Amino acid sequence: MRDHPKLLVFPFLIDVFTIGVLLFFLVPVVVAFAASKLAPGWLGPDGPLPQVHLPAWIPAAFHSLSGPIAFLGFAAVYLLSMLVATFCNVAFYNEILEGLNGQPVSIRRGIRVAAGRFQAILFWSLLAGLVGLCIQRVEQRFSLIGRLIAGVLGVAWSVASIFAIPLLIRDRSTANPVAILKGSARTIRATWGEALVGYVGLKGMDAFLLLVSIPYWIAAGVSAFFISAWVLAAMGLVWVLAVLVYGYLVGIASKAYLCALFIYATEGVVATPYDASMMDMAWKLKQT
Repeated sequence: MRDHPKLLVFPFLIDVFTIGVLLFFLVPVVVAFAASKLAPGWLGPDGPLPQVHLPAWIPAAFHSLSGPIAFLGFAAVYLLSMLVATFCNVAFYNEILEGLNGQPVSIRRGIRVAAGRFQAILFWSLLAGLVGLCIQRVEQRFSLIGRLIAGVLGVAWSVASIFAIPLLIRDRSTANPVAILKGSARTIRATWGEALVGYVGLKGMDAFLLLVSIPYWIAAGVSAFFISAWVLAAMGLVWVLAVLVYGYLVGIASKAYLCALFIYATEGVVATPYDASMMDMAWKLKQT
C-alpha cells in the first residue's frame, strides 16, 4: 500500500458502485410507497397537498411483495450487486497482481481488464450468487440443522473459490465458472495439500485489535468516571474511526496477501515483500 497508494481507491469504488446499485432499486420503491401513502388534506408549505393518483399496478405490486415475487426481486438485486462487486474486484486484483510483479498500479487498466473479461465475470457472478442464495435458503428452511449445513457449505465454498478471481484474470482460455472453481481448488491442493483446514490470512490481526481495545476502553471508563462523560464519548468516536480505518486497510492487505499466495502457488515465486514462511502459514494444516 505504501508503494502503490492507488490501491487504497479500489475498495471505496467497490462500495460506491454497490451502494449505487442498491439505491437504483430502492429509491423508486421508497418514493412510490411514500406517494401511495399521501392522503388529501396533508399540509405542505403552500397549503393542503393534492391527492396523489398512482397507476393501479403500483398498490397491487406492494400487496404482492411477498413469497416468490419478493424472493425473485431480492435475487435480482443480489445478483446484480454480485456482478458489480465481482467486476470491481477483478479490476482490483489485477492491479494488485501487477503491483506485486513490479508494475505501476493503474485504475484505468484494471477497469479495462475487467471489461475484457466481462463474460467470465457474468458467469462467475451467476454461479457465486446462486450458491449464496442456495446456502441462505438452506439456512432459513431447516432451522438449527440448516444453519450447521449452511456453515459447512459456506466454508467449503469459501476455501474452494479463494483463488477464483485471480484465476479468472490470468486464465483467459475459459469463461466457464465451474472450470474456474475446479482450477482454484486444484491450485490449493497442489500447493498446500489435502490436509488443510482453513485459510488463516490476517485473522490474527483481529485478536491484536481486541487486545488493544480492552485497555483502551478501561482507560476510557476511568476517564469518564473521574473527568467527564464527554471524554468517554470522544474516546468512543476515536475508537470507531480507528476500527473503520483498520478494517479498510486490513481488507486491502488481505487481498494483496491472497494475490501473493496465488503467485506463489502458480509460479513458485515469493513476491516482495513476503517470504516463504508467510506463504506456508496462510493455511492451518491438520497434524497427522
